[in-house]
Amino acid sequence: MAKLTINGREVEAPDGAPLVEVIKNAGIFISNLCYVDGLPPYAGCRTCVVEIEGMRGVQLACTTRVADGMVVRTDGEEAKRMRQAALSLIMSYHSDRCLTCHRIVKCKPGDTCLRDGVVTHRCLTCSKNYRCELQTTCEMLEMAGYEPWEGEERTYYTTPQPEPDRANPFLEFDPQMCIICTRCVRVCDEVRHTGAITLAGRFNPRIEFGAGGPVHESNCDFCGSCIDVCPTATLMEHPNKWAAMQTERWVPTACTWCSVGCSIFLGIKGGRGVIVKPDTAGNPFSRDQLCVRGRFHYDFVRPHQRLQRPLLLRDGARQEVSWEEALEYAASRLAEIREAHGPQAIGFLGSPLMTNEENYLLAKLARAVVGSPNLDSTAGPVARAALEAVREAFGTPVLPADLTRVPKARTLLVVAEDLESSHNVASVRVKDAVIREGARLIVVSPRYGELCDFATVWLQPRPGQEAAVLVSLLRSLARDGGAAPGLPEALPDPEPEGVEAGELARAADILREAVRDQSWRPLAFVYALPYLAPEHVRATAAALCGLAVLCLGDEAPSCLYVLPQEANVWGMLDVGVAPDLLPGYREAGSPADQGDMERLWGTPVAGGPGSDVWHMLQDAGGRLRALVVMGDNPLFFLPDRQRVEEALARLEFLCVIDSLDTATARLAHLVLPDSGPYSKEGTTTSADRRVLRLHVAASPAGESRPAWAILRDLSLRLAQRLGLGEVRLNYARVAEVMDELAEVVTLYRHARYQELDNGSQQSWDGLSPRAARVPTLRLPANGHGDGHLLLTSRGLYTSYEAAALGLEDADRLHREESLEMNPADAAALGIGPGDLVRVANDRGELVLPAKLTYGAAQGTVHLPLHYRGGAALSLFGPGEPAASVRLSRA
Repeated sequence: MAKLTINGREVEAPDGAPLVEVIKNAGIFISNLCYVDGLPPYAGCRTCVVEIEGMRGVQLACTTRVADGMVVRTDGEEAKRMRQAALSLIMSYHSDRCLTCHRIVKCKPGDTCLRDGVVTHRCLTCSKNYRCELQTTCEMLEMAGYEPWEGEERTYYTTPQPEPDRANPFLEFDPQMCIICTRCVRVCDEVRHTGAITLAGRFNPRIEFGAGGPVHESNCDFCGSCIDVCPTATLMEHPNKWAAMQTERWVPTACTWCSVGCSIFLGIKGGRGVIVKPDTAGNPFSRDQLCVRGRFHYDFVRPHQRLQRPLLLRDGARQEVSWEEALEYAASRLAEIREAHGPQAIGFLGSPLMTNEENYLLAKLARAVVGSPNLDSTAGPVARAALEAVREAFGTPVLPADLTRVPKARTLLVVAEDLESSHNVASVRVKDAVIREGARLIVVSPRYGELCDFATVWLQPRPGQEAAVLVSLLRSLARDGGAAPGLPEALPDPEPEGVEAGELARAADILREAVRDQSWRPLAFVYALPYLAPEHVRATAAALCGLAVLCLGDEAPSCLYVLPQEANVWGMLDVGVAPDLLPGYREAGSPADQGDMERLWGTPVAGGPGSDVWHMLQDAGGRLRALVVMGDNPLFFLPDRQRVEEALARLEFLCVIDSLDTATARLAHLVLPDSGPYSKEGTTTSADRRVLRLHVAASPAGESRPAWAILRDLSLRLAQRLGLGEVRLNYARVAEVMDELAEVVTLYRHARYQELDNGSQQSWDGLSPRAARVPTLRLPANGHGDGHLLLTSRGLYTSYEAAALGLEDADRLHREESLEMNPADAAALGIGPGDLVRVANDRGELVLPAKLTYGAAQGTVHLPLHYRGGAALSLFGPGEPAASVRLSRA
């Protein structure tokens, strides 16, 4: 550490740290209009000059590194004059009528100027007024009345200004406000690795997107990082940009649109969210990065579009009823069905879109109050299949892998359909490793994603062949004499379809070199789970675990990253929302574990594995008479929609707890309105098991309540009817639910709210890896018929909530409303770009425009999962990684 003096104050800082960051961290103002923390200095604005004792003249704080004994002055007269002169040059490119006005002490930028009515472009008419870095800098540098250009022509007022670009729904680009600081260019290139923004022009420099056209026609992915660093109103959020000027408070919470769990601040005005920005002090993996979902999807569904009051089906029509009537009706129907058909006649579906506390109370309602082990989620089969392989390999379903290690990896293997779309910030961190650490990247994916451009080797197998690729790599390494516990003498010898032998050999050589040469370590194995095909997921996860064990031995668990699709999949399983698991990964079929739960809950608990989601639907109307669905949407997330709809229609009682009137809710006998993702308190658990706090930010819609309170009230009424007095259900606050959860589930022992606020995280007691062996390798058969193979995966731009409501603008950019197909396949069928294509099989058909891309392998087509309310899944059968379809021109 170095000791230096800044304006007479002694400060300690790391030796060699950028002086500008040290000054800012010390709470001393220093103008720095072009500097971006963490990036190499650009030194373009020249406004960060300081005086340093022993150095001639003034120095730039951004290019100067801290040294022990340094004496720095930011308030010297010479430095002040230099900063003002530099800023006056910058202002020649910007409207400065208010910023340099000599009457600023009497007429604030928020006031209407009556002396200069002909000028319409001023601070008052700017959507960044009072939150503008340039405005603050002019004020702090006392630019009022400073005008060295008096009597000379100003660039801004003599050069025709380009028109603003407001053609897309997320981001506004107003070039006339730009001061050419190039922050956006460098962040887009060096932080996001996208390169959508460039500095163009030789004599009249300007910022451009792509080739100079509209923003939405460039390769911009609308992450908003450029907005965060822009010092003016050049780049602004399009939604609520004026409302965000008057943000009343900022609430720290977490994004719940994927399992990365980015930390955010939600700006609130009038009880609803109006702006999102990253919480750099929150999740250390996401830090200052978000994706388009995290930044803009808070606003896709407005409060009036959410459920407001309970809805009860009477005489074929849904009617609004009071909470008292709704809860009494639900309790009475469940009690009647339990008495007539037994507790196993009732099933429950939880959701990874709900909090840990809510899923825990659902598990308690099912097993302790109703006495039913029929408990699952539409996300459950795939997640449990992956954890089955992990448990066999390492003796625990819980991996201690920390995602913050990914950007430091030197060799990476990523198995994902499109990590850029499914887990965008995780993709950015993989790119960090490639660009900053010189890492070598192997991507295994049946379709093109942006990450493929960064890969040393891209292995593109036929759909469902990912496990075969990994087993082939494992076999190649084992042939070199590699050995690992559990490695069978006779390994399967698959021939992965679609993968060239030479590319497979290159990938094996990369892994082989990483095993032998420490300079190519650390290694990282990343698997982003798909939504479909549990058997294929289990095979792929087992092969990846085996490959990690063969390469790393006992280190493998800490270098294997399994990323579920939705936000709280791990948390949902942690608290026991599964047919074969009790809370804390206790075995449902174990008398000892069942007895442990009965001791903790103080009441008999339904043990024994229950029915999973598919068996429940299969038994609907027979052994299963009632289903309680909390936050899940089987008609959206499950394949073979017609079969699912018929099953739900056979139920005597379907109760849905949700904030949205989804397709599943529209079939329900009773709908209980949840308050929605930003209107409740609780926790979620990210892919690398960080327990993230959610705080109440927005006001709930209408009379909606948080699901935990709905479950509490329903459980109390039902327990009273069933004569259960010993089980605790009367929670006054959701924090009490977490206090109990911390006692029941070892992982959450230190996850009480006060502990989380102080930085505590999950406890690994009893669930740490106990082994490192190759799990059983079983390659599922691919039973694809004739025709093309339809793939589906999550898109980046389409909002689940809007898609679940069937809103036309669920994809506001309209980038995910077409069928991706190979140009060769299209030519054979006489299909051109934008032509309507009929996609059909025995389960149904869809008609949509074609998008021709070489990213789709020949013989395959791709349709985003969220398109038209999950329509793609209506063509899939259970367990299929891809659907066989017939294509024709419509």
